[in-house]
Order: sequence, then structure tokens, then C-alpha cells
Amino acid sequence: MDITSKDIKRISDIAMMQSGIYMKSDPAGDIKYLQVKDINPRSKPDYSRITTVVDRGIGDQYRLRKNDLLFAAKGASNYCFLYDGVVEKMVASSSFIIIRIISKDILPEFLCCFLNTPSVLNKLKKSSVGTGIQVIPQSVLSDLQIGIPSMQTQQLIVQMDQLRREGESIYSEINELKRSLQEQLLMDSLK
Repeated sequence: MDITSKDIKRISDIAMMQSGIYMKSDPAGDIKYLQVKDINPRSKPDYSRITTVVDRGIGDQYRLRKNDLLFAAKGASNYCFLYDGVVEKMVASSSFIIIRIISKDILPEFLCCFLNTPSVLNKLKKSSVGTGIQVIPQSVLSDLQIGIPSMQTQQLIVQMDQLRREGESIYSEINELKRSLQEQLLMDSLK
């Protein structure tokens, strides 16, 4: 990868960031309210199960847009999630930092891969604050530096990440089938 010093940027140079919004769930709500519990970073969320809130003048800056990144900054499990824009009216809870890319030099998928890299997550966790629930401050995420390769290299890294995740999913399914077969054989041997 060919990255020179001029290609290194702080996240705040390439994206706007803000915390999500805290709201009380309301079954009669008219806008979806995405919470950490709704996301499994390894799969797509089931949007039909997400709770709703009543829109009492929620600002546009809180409404999620396609390709917004949601960084789970609170708690023991930190990760970045790329919002696909499937649901038109959606806001994120205050457990997330919303990252909206403003630079044309970086793909949202690439930044998401970068923020999900174990070494980056470990670095961010070391900067977390709080006695009960650990929180990664937005300022720490904002100051994080990233090397920005060419678009072609970014696309290649994103494709490799997608293939890796698909491989992990297939491997997991194979293990589950093996476990199920073993259990069936054991149960059959008891008959």
C-alpha cells in the first residue's frame, strides 16, 4: 500500500461526528430508534424488530442517512456499523457516535473496516473513560489518524473484508451442521 504522510488524516478532517439521541421508546412512534442491542456487527439488523419513538421535532442532523457510520462507543462491545439506508425514518441512540463522511477521498465501507480493525479498537478502548460503563469519547475518535490509500486499494480492502466475513459465516454454519450431526448420531446410538 502506497501511503505518504500527506495521505494521513484525522477522522475529524474527513467526517462530521455527533452523538446519537436519547429517547424513550414508544410503540405508537413514527420513527425507528436504532439501539446497540439491535445490531449484530456480523449480520444485517432485523429492522422490523426495532422499537420506535415519537418524532417531536427531532433535528435533521439526528436522522440517519445511507452510508452513515455508527460507532458503538458505550459498553464492552465496540464496533462500527455502516447504515444501509433501508429504513427511511431512523435515528440512532446516544450509545452511538454518528460519523458522516464529508471527504470524497474515502469510502464509508473502508472507514468502517478501519474502525473495526482489532488494533484500532484496542487503541480506542485504552482511551475509554467511566467507572461503570466504559465510554470511548468522541474527541478520541475524532483525533484518530487514518492513512488513506487510493480508491482502488480501498475497494480491494473492502472486498477482502466482505469475503473474510462470508468465509467466517460459512465456517460457522459448517461447525453448526457438524455439531448437529454429532448430536443426532449420539441420540441415534442411544435407541
